[in-house]
Amino acid sequence: MAAHQKKEVALQDFYAGEQWITCLDVGTQKASKAYWGPVTNYHQHLVEMGLLALSLEMVRKEVWEEIPRDTQEQVLDWVETARGVATHWNNHLFFKIFVLEFLARSGRGRPEDANLIGWAMDEMESMYRAGGWFRDGMNETVDFYNAYAFYYYGLLWCYYYGQREPELVERWSSRARHFLEGYQLVFAADGSVPNFGRSQTYRFAALAPFGPALALDCCPLDASTVRRLTEVHLDYFLSRSACNEQGILNIGWTDELPLLAESYSCEPSTYWASKGFSLLMLPPEHDFWAATPQSREECYADGCVSIPKVGLTLRRYEGASDIINSGTSIGVSNLRFYASKWSKLVYRSSAGVLLPDQDVPFPADTCLRAEFSDQVLGRHLTYPLESGKDFARCLYTLSRKTYPESVQVETLIRWQGHWLWVEHRVQATAPCRLRQGGFALGYAQTSDARSAWEQLESRDLLNDRYLSLENADSISALQNLEGFERGEAEARVDDHSPRRHTHFPYHVVPTLSTDVGTAPATLRALMYFGPKSKEALPWRFETEALIPTWTHPSGARWREFSFPHSLPCIAP
Repeated sequence: MAAHQKKEVALQDFYAGEQWITCLDVGTQKASKAYWGPVTNYHQHLVEMGLLALSLEMVRKEVWEEIPRDTQEQVLDWVETARGVATHWNNHLFFKIFVLEFLARSGRGRPEDANLIGWAMDEMESMYRAGGWFRDGMNETVDFYNAYAFYYYGLLWCYYYGQREPELVERWSSRARHFLEGYQLVFAADGSVPNFGRSQTYRFAALAPFGPALALDCCPLDASTVRRLTEVHLDYFLSRSACNEQGILNIGWTDELPLLAESYSCEPSTYWASKGFSLLMLPPEHDFWAATPQSREECYADGCVSIPKVGLTLRRYEGASDIINSGTSIGVSNLRFYASKWSKLVYRSSAGVLLPDQDVPFPADTCLRAEFSDQVLGRHLTYPLESGKDFARCLYTLSRKTYPESVQVETLIRWQGHWLWVEHRVQATAPCRLRQGGFALGYAQTSDARSAWEQLESRDLLNDRYLSLENADSISALQNLEGFERGEAEARVDDHSPRRHTHFPYHVVPTLSTDVGTAPATLRALMYFGPKSKEALPWRFETEALIPTWTHPSGARWREFSFPHSLPCIAP
């Protein structure tokens, strides 16, 4: 406790004293050894410069106007060099906007800046897709950047600078309402969210849009709901091992996990999580501060929202949240971030995911992958075909640009309770093995992981149609319905390979595989991840009124689904 108190006092001294001004002075002074350097085309400096400008705007009266005039002019000289530099065509355009707006407010604006800001805002709006969701420009991704970039920056622009363009403010506010209505479903009752997309080291930045949305009165959730979501989500990380011994955020999720880092990640960059404190912009008299957190039952009620044009379905069931993925992608120029961060069939908050790297670019969990003799292939761009309240259908190819063979896949995903129905219609250009993975089950101790793995491996996996394993709290199960030939397990049960699971140091994942030729084939499986209950038992096949039906001991049932044959190369 004493260490945390010392850290708090030190931060207060830093912002209240001369150190903050000294940092600005030496960082923007060309002759200084600590000079931050010039901003150039496509340089990361523009990102930091834009956020510096936004931060100074937030505390213009309290901080910026108290800085000595000569230091202000020096900082403005440095910021002004960003006016004409090139920026990536994605959410980075906001950083140019904030630089230009800050210059204008500080007496350094030029007549042409209004045109530059208008152009950049038009480009940002061109990235809008549907249902409140944006595609992140050249990255081609749709993920949590909607929350901690598009709506955080977009709504803050409306708050600080939007008075001159009320119609633009109304468009962003309307989209934010639509977005947040569904987005609330990604928050699970334990405070977690699914591990989906890049920059997961930003952790509770997922809360970023709530502050400006409440400030602009465009949040569709009442203050008590936001209060509950915020408190539980922050506690999820801060009550675990997200900080090191010095109380500094580490690179990881619930604990330190270097594999989670991107090529641009470092320990200071984890503090983009501080966007989650955007609610601090609300004045003391705002309803949020006096609100009583909504009850757990009301706040985390079951719900499902489908965004067909984006190919995402957000779902919460019994407190756990899913992102069901039938349409996302990653730009070919950014494959260094690894496609599997966007290409799994489902991302479930309670299960976590396996992370990729150069050695394993397509981990086995919750995806279909193709294994040729010299190459493992996964999906990149996915085309959403249709979706409804309990299903989604999509089209993609397991492929690589420089590899001659591929597998075309049409996938149907259905959901009921904690179960997912996964059906693939496939056609390969050459013989290969196709593998469908279930949810990876995590373990805190190597002995528990090894025991689960050995128990699964000891079974007759060639003929066993139902694979299951459990840890202290959960069960992961995978049931073969049609087309798969064998069950297998992939695992990390010791420290001889890098940790991949976002929640635990060790894991075991059940998989089903089959060898296919070039003829069309159909593969079906059921996946479960959830509590130890009767719901985890296997399903039975029977026929009801001549309709193939799968029934469950709990009373649930799944009937044959009408799968449209939209691909001429795939036979009925």
